Amino acid sequence: MTRVAIIGCGRVCQRYHLPFIDARPDLELVGACDRNPARTAQLFANEPGVHVGGSVHEILDRTNPDVLVVCTPNNDHVAPALTALSAGIAVLSEKPLAADIEQARLFAAHATGDPLFGVNLPYRFHELLPPFAEAVRGSEVTGIEFGMSTPGDRLWRAFTPWYRDPRLAGGGALLDLGTHALDVLRTVFGEPELRTCSVAGGPVEERAELTLSFAGVPAALRVDRSARTVTMAIIAHTTEGKHLLDFRRGELRLADGTVRQATHRPELAAMTAFYDAVGGGPGAVVPAAEALHLQELVVAAYHLAGSP
Repeated sequence: MTRVAIIGCGRVCQRYHLPFIDARPDLELVGACDRNPARTAQLFANEPGVHVGGSVHEILDRTNPDVLVVCTPNNDHVAPALTALSAGIAVLSEKPLAADIEQARLFAAHATGDPLFGVNLPYRFHELLPPFAEAVRGSEVTGIEFGMSTPGDRLWRAFTPWYRDPRLAGGGALLDLGTHALDVLRTVFGEPELRTCSVAGGPVEERAELTLSFAGVPAALRVDRSARTVTMAIIAHTTEGKHLLDFRRGELRLADGTVRQATHRPELAAMTAFYDAVGGGPGAVVPAAEALHLQELVVAAYHLAGSP
């Protein structure tokens, strides 16, 4: 049985991590803390086996977990994660590594994989990504598109008001959604060359558009946190037609007419891989060094856009 503690009990924790832990018989939630103690106490009022503490130090000391899950605001990822790692406890952290790139570099220098450290970037583990990549690598690609949109900025605002605070979040749609998109693009096409970037909306941007190049193949990336619908899809245009992977629908459509459907929830894929690795199985993680590289790409894109 893997013992799990969580710091940060907001929307992401409640919507994804807690149901995931509940659904896995090999995982046991033993502790939780949040900067809003009343919320945490209420959340676990009927779970006497979960110790609700006032700090990450208390949680680690009182519950002796095997894993700490970090779901705090972006500017508070580093300290609790490093505390756990220094105590020999594995860590699964939400992205990005930190709100500030220098803090992210400090984090990555210490989170070297022993104890196990992983970042929750699930889409590289999507079950349909390998067949999409195989089809792409067997084709002559002429262009790439990636679109990701969500009404999350409106829907989640009451639960995560820090999303709109540059000091706490470190960025908007590009750092939040663009990190997922860049991770998928790099997984399939390799290292990108950034060409242009524009951002718009709010104290942190709600929308961003990038143009990139992958070994000379042009690519367009668009992310929007203020849309009316949820979308996430990647299209590879080839001389034979287009290959489309629709993450939202869980559907792969290849140029030859082949259609495949996903059978698992894609947003949980990184958690599955991480806990499988913790348990000694054939799991995998997104290491800190790769998460840092993605964040540095985002910072470079902000500079292209003229944003701080």
